[in-house]
Amino acid sequence: MKPFFRKLHRWLGLLMALQIIAWMASGLYFSVFPIEVIHGDHLTLSPAVPDPEALPGGVTPAQAWAAVTAELEGPFAFRKLSLVQRYGSTWYQLAGSAHGVGFSRLVDGASGLIAPRLDESAVRDLAQSILIEPAQIVSAELLDAVPADSEIRGHQLPVWRVSFEKPESLNLYFDPWTGELLARRTVRWRLFDFLWMLHIMDFEARDDFNTPLLQSAAALGLLVALSGVIFWAMTSRLLRRRPDNQR
Repeated sequence: MKPFFRKLHRWLGLLMALQIIAWMASGLYFSVFPIEVIHGDHLTLSPAVPDPEALPGGVTPAQAWAAVTAELEGPFAFRKLSLVQRYGSTWYQLAGSAHGVGFSRLVDGASGLIAPRLDESAVRDLAQSILIEPAQIVSAELLDAVPADSEIRGHQLPVWRVSFEKPESLNLYFDPWTGELLARRTVRWRLFDFLWMLHIMDFEARDDFNTPLLQSAAALGLLVALSGVIFWAMTSRLLRRRPDNQR
């Protein structure tokens, strides 16, 4: 049995070596850097907390929703209403869908008017205003389509991307209608995303950790560990039974 387990451990280890290294290296990276640092939370100001008492009277949530539906074509599905602090004021932020396509809007609590869509000048000013340390903007671009493995995947398009060379090659992504900061992406996040792809072995969308490939690799990795333990137990002097006259 010893030769069998020796060969099994050796060849399975050789087969799985790169993936096991990828699992260990990515796990080490995930454990060293707090997720807040990877997300770049330390680079931008925290969102201001809205004060319900500061919301100007006159417009009810129902009227705010009516103003949004009057601008768009139905049928509508309401999803969420919240208060947000933006541009120095408190607003209603509404989210829903029309014809199955998601949307979000800001409604002025005093006038009931809908905030206009952000243009490039406005989104540049917004991006600068939320940085903790001032930085030079490299570009601002409205994205209508992104590849499946994009760093902004999973978000409703279009979105504004504002790019900075420093700090940390930061990209900020904003909802064009509400000015909501949707995501921060940095060098550390991009490395995290690459290692996450290796960790879950989803080389396309980078989100599915229930693939047959990962399940097979995990089973083989378990066999490597078990065969190594069994081989060690079979060859270890600590577990060999000593003769009575040597005890």
